[in-house]
Amino acid sequence: MHDRTIIFLSILIIFSVFSFAIGILVLSAEEGVTWTESFDLSKKSENTTLCNSESGEENFCIGLYTAPTYDPKYFLQKEIYLNESENFEGYFCIANNMHNGNDYLVFCLMDYKQVPFSFNENNPQTLHMAHLEPFEERFYHFDLGPTEKGTHEFEIFLILKPYEISLDQSFRLSTDLVNLGSVRLNVFVDDQNMPPISYTNFSSLHCRQCNSQYPVNDGVMITKEPCSAIAWTSSNVTSGETLHYWINVAADDDYPVTFGLITLMDYIQVPINTKSSQDVVFGRLNAGEKLSFPGSTVVPTDKGVHQLMVIWIPAPNHRLNQPYDLKANPEQWAWAQPSIRVELNVT
Repeated sequence: MHDRTIIFLSILIIFSVFSFAIGILVLSAEEGVTWTESFDLSKKSENTTLCNSESGEENFCIGLYTAPTYDPKYFLQKEIYLNESENFEGYFCIANNMHNGNDYLVFCLMDYKQVPFSFNENNPQTLHMAHLEPFEERFYHFDLGPTEKGTHEFEIFLILKPYEISLDQSFRLSTDLVNLGSVRLNVFVDDQNMPPISYTNFSSLHCRQCNSQYPVNDGVMITKEPCSAIAWTSSNVTSGETLHYWINVAADDDYPVTFGLITLMDYIQVPINTKSSQDVVFGRLNAGEKLSFPGSTVVPTDKGVHQLMVIWIPAPNHRLNQPYDLKANPEQWAWAQPSIRVELNVT
């Protein structure tokens, strides 16, 4: 996460010994970010902040279930066990805790690659849209079909206002860490062995070491120059050109990190670099290590506005129901974080 005064992140974990505690992420719409985890959704009591229109705070909430109900026994958390012939399906709950209706974009990663899936009984495709009215909550059925035997990492993502076109600096900055939520699961299909990871040798990518004062911490930032602290929010670009930029990653001063990185152009996964077909980079950094390495992508041929972003996925191929191998205090976050959503104006 970034040490910036523009936005902040707080973690609130509420445990109740008298009720079932289940996890849901709650993210604020723009300025001021709140992630909260674990609510008693079997009773919508006054202590449940899920879509409380009187709270004064706008956010959205997400959760995974095996049935379209808040009953805790149907809540999907951390892992799911399937047979090889069994469809991987469930219900994705979205709650729009805002005074305005909003559009959301939904996509899935399986083993860090985008996959087509059916959503809300629509035909399988990579991206799906959902619209919710003010303070509306809905369950959406999703189905990825049968999954190959083995242990898999699954993550479903939700992006708020995906196609809002604005060069306003405050809106662009608000997309950094905000406007994206995700839920992650280990999927065990007749197997429980976590696959090994091949970590990237960043020196082979012509990386630059950033100094200790670089304002990125346990996260990612994309910029026009290596180790730059200047936020990159928009660019005028030419159709079909190769766009070069820098991906800056950093570990917290107190603990090492491991991570995966993916790049999205108009929310479709593309290679990290045009010189490679590699569409995910796995990295590890020592405590306090900060570096910058080059990324590049081909600008779309269609004129108009396009969106570029990088997503940081912590602790890849980790068994989520077990403590992290890395010694961390606090532990590395278990959910994905987006970079600033860069607006590319294609002429």
